[in-house]
Amino acid sequence: QSLYLKDLFDFFEMRPTITTASGSRPVPAVIREGFVFEDVGFKYPDSERWAVRHISFALHPGERIALVGENGAGKTTLTKLLPRLYDPTEGRILLDGVDTRDYDLGQLRRAVGVIFQDFVRYDMRFDENIGVGEINAVEQALEGMDQPVPALIENAAEQSLAASLLPRFKEGYRQMLGRRFENGVDLSGGEWQKVALARAYLRAAQVLILDEPTAALDARAEYEVFLRFSELVAGRMAVLISHRFSTVRMADRILVLRNGKLEEEGTHEELLANAGLYNELFTMHAAGYK
Repeated sequence: QSLYLKDLFDFFEMRPTITTASGSRPVPAVIREGFVFEDVGFKYPDSERWAVRHISFALHPGERIALVGENGAGKTTLTKLLPRLYDPTEGRILLDGVDTRDYDLGQLRRAVGVIFQDFVRYDMRFDENIGVGEINAVEQALEGMDQPVPALIENAAEQSLAASLLPRFKEGYRQMLGRRFENGVDLSGGEWQKVALARAYLRAAQVLILDEPTAALDARAEYEVFLRFSELVAGRMAVLISHRFSTVRMADRILVLRNGKLEEEGTHEELLANAGLYNELFTMHAAGYK
């Protein structure tokens, strides 16, 4: 195993390239105007290709928007720029009229709850797997085996349908997940996805980003998840990425991306009437159900 020690030390020596600027300001406790993308462009490190370019749109308080487009169109990249996992290569992103680079980084990221398509499956207990979504709020309660399960975790598990897994768990919320440790229970892709969704529900975030949140769920589970999700995002900003148009239609506004550029924007009905890319994708999707 000493072959991998250099990887470990290299990891310890890594320093974040995105940090809080000196003299940063706190993120508003209540976002009043929302986010505005102004001519935003981004290239991934060591890449010559623009992942997104000349992107301009707004996300208003209480609004739900959906990002639609073919693979590689730049949908996930936009959601990574919002909480400053990356900074734009050109242009800027404003929050309540102020560049997001001028805010405290930790506060900005705490204001945004994200579940990405490639979420992590932790070989830890069921309650810990959910608790990592807001670890500071539940860490102390998770440390002792004799502590009651935090109500925050129980509520998140109920909302995401992860609580439906409990009848299988001999240890309840203390059940070890994964096969790495003794008595661990492995889960299907859809079951892991419910656990990952619970992490998003745990956060008292002002913005929720769900990147293909139901890709591994069956039709019934997907329907139940989105009934609850629509309740969860009431009054909050939300960004949805999905290839399922049943999901996309719950958005107030849809942004259609092609090759990293914003091609269309509007409601489901408006975009169908445009007879553009959205209409084409929707028609192909609908044809599969005829």
